[in-house]
Amino acid sequence: MHAKEQELSPTSAGSKSSGHFSGGLQVVDEPSGFNSMALRSIFAGNATRTAETLSDEPKRPEGLHGPPTGPGILGNSIRTSTYNPYNFLPKFLLKSFSRVANCYFLAICVLQTFQSISITHGKPTTAAPLMFILFVAAMKEANEDISRHKADNEENTTVTHVVGSDGTYYDEPVDRSWKDVKVGDIVEIRNREAIPADIVLLETSHPEGQCQIMTANLDGETNLKTMSASKEMMPPGGRNNKHFMNGYGGEVLCELPNNRLLNFEGTYTRPDGEKVSLGPKNVLLRGVVLRQTDWVRGVVAYTGKETKIQMNGGEPPSKTSSVMKMSNDLTILMFVVDILFCTMAAIISAKFLKEDWVQNSCYLWGTCDYPSGTCESLDCRPPPAGKTAVLGFFTHILIFTNFIPISLLVTIDMVKLGQAKMLEFDLDMYHEIKDHSGDVAEIPLSVKRSDLNEELGQVKHIFSDKTGTLTCNMMDFRKCSINGMSYGLGTTAIGLSFLKRNGLQIPVVPPKPAGEPDTEHVNFIDPTFSKIINNTSHPEHKNACEFFLSLALNHDVLPEVSKTGEVVYSASSPDEAALVYAAKHFGFFFKRTETGGKLVIGRRSPRGGETEVVYEVLNFLEFNSDRKRSSVIVKDPKTGSILLFCKGADNVMKKRLAKSVNGSSLMKNTEKHLNQFVDDGLRTLLVGKTTVSADFYAGWKKRFKAAEDSLEHRDEKRMEVMEEIEKDLELMGVTAIEDKLQDGVGDALTKFRGADIKVWMLTGDKVDTAINIGFSCSLLDTGMVLLRACGEDGEMELDHDKVPTDVAIMGKIQELLEKAKSETNNGKECALVVDTAALSAVMNYHKELDLNEICKLCKSVICARVTPRQKASIVDMVRFADPKVVTLSIGDGANDVPMIQTAHIGVGIHGLEGRQAVNNSDYAIGQFRFLQKLLLVHGRFCYRRTAKVCLYMFYKNICYVVPQFIFGMYCMASGQPIYNDFIYQMYNTMYTATPIVIYGILDRDTDMETPMKRPWLYNDGQTNAFLSRGIFFKWVLEGCFHAAVCFFVPLWAYKYGIFESSGMNVDFTTGIGTLTNLMAVVVASGKLYTETGWFNYPHPYIAKGSCTSQFFEGMVSWTGSGCSWQLISFALWWAMFKMISDFGEAGVMGTYFQNVAGSFPILAHDIGLYLIMFMGMAIAFVGSFAQKLFMDMRGYPTRATVAMELERDLKRKARVGSGNSSTGLVVDSDFAGVNP
Repeated sequence: MHAKEQELSPTSAGSKSSGHFSGGLQVVDEPSGFNSMALRSIFAGNATRTAETLSDEPKRPEGLHGPPTGPGILGNSIRTSTYNPYNFLPKFLLKSFSRVANCYFLAICVLQTFQSISITHGKPTTAAPLMFILFVAAMKEANEDISRHKADNEENTTVTHVVGSDGTYYDEPVDRSWKDVKVGDIVEIRNREAIPADIVLLETSHPEGQCQIMTANLDGETNLKTMSASKEMMPPGGRNNKHFMNGYGGEVLCELPNNRLLNFEGTYTRPDGEKVSLGPKNVLLRGVVLRQTDWVRGVVAYTGKETKIQMNGGEPPSKTSSVMKMSNDLTILMFVVDILFCTMAAIISAKFLKEDWVQNSCYLWGTCDYPSGTCESLDCRPPPAGKTAVLGFFTHILIFTNFIPISLLVTIDMVKLGQAKMLEFDLDMYHEIKDHSGDVAEIPLSVKRSDLNEELGQVKHIFSDKTGTLTCNMMDFRKCSINGMSYGLGTTAIGLSFLKRNGLQIPVVPPKPAGEPDTEHVNFIDPTFSKIINNTSHPEHKNACEFFLSLALNHDVLPEVSKTGEVVYSASSPDEAALVYAAKHFGFFFKRTETGGKLVIGRRSPRGGETEVVYEVLNFLEFNSDRKRSSVIVKDPKTGSILLFCKGADNVMKKRLAKSVNGSSLMKNTEKHLNQFVDDGLRTLLVGKTTVSADFYAGWKKRFKAAEDSLEHRDEKRMEVMEEIEKDLELMGVTAIEDKLQDGVGDALTKFRGADIKVWMLTGDKVDTAINIGFSCSLLDTGMVLLRACGEDGEMELDHDKVPTDVAIMGKIQELLEKAKSETNNGKECALVVDTAALSAVMNYHKELDLNEICKLCKSVICARVTPRQKASIVDMVRFADPKVVTLSIGDGANDVPMIQTAHIGVGIHGLEGRQAVNNSDYAIGQFRFLQKLLLVHGRFCYRRTAKVCLYMFYKNICYVVPQFIFGMYCMASGQPIYNDFIYQMYNTMYTATPIVIYGILDRDTDMETPMKRPWLYNDGQTNAFLSRGIFFKWVLEGCFHAAVCFFVPLWAYKYGIFESSGMNVDFTTGIGTLTNLMAVVVASGKLYTETGWFNYPHPYIAKGSCTSQFFEGMVSWTGSGCSWQLISFALWWAMFKMISDFGEAGVMGTYFQNVAGSFPILAHDIGLYLIMFMGMAIAFVGSFAQKLFMDMRGYPTRATVAMELERDLKRKARVGSGNSSTGLVVDSDFAGVNP
């Protein structure tokens, strides 16, 4: 618990310096205490009277304390849904048209209704695809909101039990829905029921007023926590059921509603006038579940949206991937191109109008019949050039509408949703985990924000927590040092790595002594110590017993009875539970708590048998991240003396030891053992004790009570008083706990280094411990040059806060930067180790950019002794110093949430510290090793797919729209459209919609195993190999070329009469437009096949290695698999064309389809159309095939091509026997630095 730095304990008010909880819950850093002039007054059992005080509360603006509230809310109904049947349409439309793209197409619809510029006879045909896009979005919004409505209704109608309301006490509790509970009501909650509102505890079924709760709904933790009602809540004589106001009937005075989950300050005034202080331990928050307690009763303090869980329920931070940012930039660019095309067309139109032959041909612009002579009539004059240009501009805006893909956003959304489902379906990403009750849960990969799928393929920095992320967070007690003597044999995996690295002898571990019990979370072997603990006459026996007695008393774990009848410990941290299990193992069995805050310890005799000893706990001084220690004050049952046992981090505890301990042989031996435990990668705590005089304790108790009763700055005052008694400690020893590395961590970190991903390990451990763990998990290796910037090394001048000075930190940074440059120039890899003191100096003196220069030259970075706040600051520092890189943070606990939400991508691990990290992450996995496949395989594939989808969406529209511009040059840019508008609008939403979605979900350029074997493939995403402005313009040029093919090939066919052999033909405009339309659909689909990298179908033969055979194999692949996709587009186009041809003949919608009436049978049965289609494809794609062949043959292959060639060579080696590069086969190192 203590080495982990953070925990969520209800007893540690304000212990969380920063943290976030499920559904966007967030604990904000702010001082405790509140304005005494702004308090809430609640009359217990009288909601009506309380309502009067709520109405007088001030309005509170949004700020650190939470969202805007006030005056007070009486009711308890909550609503998380966005819409209702009355506001759905207006709110949805308002949200939809906040998107610029939707506003653009709405404007197009409006322009289409103006006859003077319309090309659709005044009909807004763009409305159909726009409405389809909005309909899909509306269904998505409605589906999500219906789910929220159901959840709201289920919660609001949950039943609780009201004991007293409006001054009336009920003999039997009355059932009411949660929504009907009001501030001031006294409610009863029974075992396994959820708390309906934030309530102040009045009494519980436990004689001491204690109750146990599970806060999984609040912070994700499944372990139980103890809360309590103050003994002083009851007036003398107890509660009078019949005369309720003489029983409870008091007044609660507390702080106004705020979002500080771990803070609560207030007082309860009993009917007799006696005041009782209230703290966070006396409050049950809405959403937590009562466990192992028959019932509790309390007065409702906050309801509805003023409950702490609701006030913390903000939206998670907005994150946008770099690919989507590029897509937005390209959309703006294409809009500019659209405007330029329209402007050019308008200018050309106006210029044509000034030509004499145009002025004398009024059939082109006038009302005269054709031919009409010289148009000398005053009523038949050409329109002004300016007017023609303006009208031409807006007409071409309508013609070139599809320069901006109307389906871009919805297509990408569908693709990412499909990608997310494919990720979740990956059985290789499943993991099994046991919860605290021993039940096995299957944990799949969970995608919480599919918008970031492609970002997974571009990560440059990984920021990882250690405990529970790289390690299992399953603690075992391994070693200890007691009174200067070290106990515990053997070593850990980290220790073995240290011994091998330094050439030291590996110790032989003897077998476990016979008869020694097997205890969960204890892996301790030492025959010598077994003799000491079992021999009462041994001189070290007393010291050993006192040591483990302190561990059995100084904790906040709860004993529970498991399904098998055994006592198991539920703790807020695995470290804490492991220490209590160790005490049990060595004969000090914490069994239960009793009335009066007494702990029952089962003392096992060395001769057998067990004696129960009751210790009266006077005070428990909790652990938090600022104190980094916990203490318990107990009364010795034999002597009656007052003892204080304290344990905590070594750097904190050393300051509180008695002066006589410092410099003693005991201290020297203990520090030696401490360093040995660090070399083994063990988590250490120092243990101390002191005897407190009765007089001092009496005075201290009064001061502590005054601090607890304070309504202002309570936590700060409590800390000051705690400091008074935690001093002059005797050193008892050191505990050493092992947290084993997770499976596959070393392999994953090695692969990440091969993928040029920099891994940062952020931990609260000592520097040397962090370094040893780094070596054991392959984050570091012996060939690396280790650069240290640590305040504890004594190489930098420190200020009074033990932080390096400005001059010292800058000098150190310059020294390390020069060394890093020198070593990297010599071909060596570097790693940086920095501690919390150095990081504080870097941030205090704004040296982040200088530190980042060193980090750029290092393969790995270790940050030791860091706090949760510093974790987030480190991520922010890297993002600020290098805005173009993509960062990823991964962790498993609440203390990792700020870091997870600060990075571009947050990954949570299902661990033993609750679900806070998972609930606030973008992706959730079972163990760290799964991150390897998530990034190297799925991340890379998703980046490539999304990049290609983005490029293709613009390409296919260029291929479709540019023929309109070319055709305009043949008709004086008059605004004559080449396509039938209905077919034109279906291009994006129907003909070419399905293939690109399938491609974006399924396509890949290698098999699933190759990216894991060749991690350098991941460089594609880091170098933007698939999407950049240069690549975009290449696609634009190719789209323009293919557009020219789509127009000129049908034009050439008409010129030479290819379609006139049957004697039947359609008019020129309809024929050219229809064939160009079909060519665009076919060519756009064909382009997608040239970009396809993987086809799941049986190959007709296997190429034997020559470039020619591989080229033809590729042709077969594209043709064979391509047909399946092309036929979809081809069939849809013919179906729609037949429909509108029939509509034209039947006169549907008047003359709208008249120009294509009867054209289907003419074109569908003409063999020339199909010949031209294949001719156009051949012309369009011969260049693409030639380019691919040239790049592969001339030494410019893509990384994927190289990787697959390596895999083929390995298979050949397997067939012909062992070989090497001398046989002519390529090796991996030959291509590790290849650029696509």
